[in-house]
Amino acid sequence: MNRNKIWLYAAAAVFGAVAMVVGGFVVTGEDYRMISGLLIGLGAAVFGLGTANGIGSLSISKAQFAEMSRRKQIEMADERNSRIKDKVGAALNKIVIYALCCLLVILGFMGTPVIVIVMITSILLLELVLAITLTSYYSRRM
Repeated sequence: MNRNKIWLYAAAAVFGAVAMVVGGFVVTGEDYRMISGLLIGLGAAVFGLGTANGIGSLSISKAQFAEMSRRKQIEMADERNSRIKDKVGAALNKIVIYALCCLLVILGFMGTPVIVIVMITSILLLELVLAITLTSYYSRRM
């Protein structure tokens, strides 16, 4: 990988460690529990990503990185992979819509406040508007 980014990954790991320490030991008290948990969680994520990317950049040679980049470009341009991604996306969209509809029916029978049902319904309406807009856009583009 690019060895110039090692310093960036090291800085991310240090920033994550500092955020975890601040969240765990400095920001204490009952009033700041949410901020403390947020600092610990985000710090752990940034520390893990910085450490993993740093180790990855040290362990992969330039030749291996060039080969991996070349293979990735081939995979990105492959027509078969593009069609598979399109079919998977359509199937996932259909499943999510059915799941949201079932959730709306269940919440309606449970006596959930109307505002919650309206918010979830707005997600379904957003999906409908996006489907119409994107279909129109891609039909003109292709």
